[in-house]
Amino acid sequence: MTRRARIKVRFNRLAQAGLVLLCAILVNACSTSKIGSVPSDFHFVMDAWSAQRGTANHVHIKINADGEGQYDVYDSGGTVQYDLSDVVIYSPDQVVQDGSFKLSNAELEQLWDVINENKFFELDEKYQMQIGHSSAFILIEADGRKHMVDNIGMEVPEMRAIVDATNAVLPEGAAIEYGEGYIP
Repeated sequence: MTRRARIKVRFNRLAQAGLVLLCAILVNACSTSKIGSVPSDFHFVMDAWSAQRGTANHVHIKINADGEGQYDVYDSGGTVQYDLSDVVIYSPDQVVQDGSFKLSNAELEQLWDVINENKFFELDEKYQMQIGHSSAFILIEADGRKHMVDNIGMEVPEMRAIVDATNAVLPEGAAIEYGEGYIP
């Protein structure tokens, strides 16, 4: 084999090895970019009791896929109202405080991870009892799915985990009180 032919064979082997390495890098990058990333259609709504002691206030929270959030603290008058699709409603004159906030990418990812770890989209729609202090309504849209869970009075560990993760990223004025739920 001539010197020129040996160089050509080495070059071809190097080119093949480089191509294999490039493919491996691309496959790895594509597969890891999807793990844990928040879907572009993510929309999160939570309504829970306010941590302001001695009030009938609730906190209504909305967070989108960009981590932009809004909250209203509203006086429920001791009664939470729903519309025909079971979404919590209140009027603007009930709002006693409002604000906006921005989650970091890490905070948004952490919230999304907790939602998935606790299998939110597999939870029942209603966990309700007349006793117990826990109360949270959660509506999440993501990956083309939409799911609502209404939790009043019952201890549901998955709901507690999601409420706690949400509370951890909220501004101080929007703190949630998620009390003890009844364990049947």
